[in-house]
Order: sequence, then structure tokens, then C-alpha cells
Amino acid sequence: MPPYHGVSLNADAPSMLDRLGRIADAAKISILVLNALLSGVTLTMSFLVRLAREMPRFSYFNVEVPFAAAKPRTLTNAGGEAILGPFDGEEAITMMPDLDAGASATMPGALLPDLLRLVIDHHTRGRRREAALPVVN
Repeated sequence: MPPYHGVSLNADAPSMLDRLGRIADAAKISILVLNALLSGVTLTMSFLVRLAREMPRFSYFNVEVPFAAAKPRTLTNAGGEAILGPFDGEEAITMMPDLDAGASATMPGALLPDLLRLVIDHHTRGRRREAALPVVN
């Protein structure tokens, strides 16, 4: 998540880029950015694309904002190859529209991982009907 200190004390874009740049310099692995309203910090799509292009370690994004289904496609269209993984959030509540919009996975916590895996597998293979109604054996 971006640095925050409560709803009314938000970092501006240059401060966030500086802090995240230091994290990227120290990290040895790819980093997932959580874009959630919980922090009170607004991460615009243009900011996320800039982050992915300027700091390649930031290439995965968990989008948990209102009307999130439009965000994965917007993010991948704008960021191109810099965006490796736009993920659905919100406990997979909007997973199907998010997958339809280009999300590559979901971040559901521990909620029904076996069932959600079936949905993603079917969707990835172009079987949307089966993804919407997976059969668990």
C-alpha cells in the first residue's frame, strides 16, 4: 500500500514515488501494489502506469476500488508490457467482471481457493459459461 498516516495525512505523488523507489531499489523480487481506498490515498491509473514503467519491480497491482471492473483493462492498455498482473480484489466479489476486463487473478484471502481456481482456469481457457458455474467434484 502507499504510505499513509490516516485519511487526512496523505503523501503526494512525488513523495510516494520517492518512497516506492527506495523500496524498489532494495527489493530483489517483484512487488505487488495494493490500490485500496482503505489507505485514504488515491492511486490514479496514470500513477500506477508511471510506477510500472519507471520502476519495473512494480508490475503487479491489486485493484480494490469502486467500479474496479474497468480498471484492469485500463491499466493493461495504458501500461502495456509493464503490467504483468492486474488482480481483482474485494474477496473476489467482482471477480467475473474483473476477469472479463483483463484481470489475471484474484486476491481473495483464504476464501474458497479451490473453487476460485476453477473459475480462473475455465476463464483463462475461454470457457466463460463454465467459469460462471464451476462444478466442484
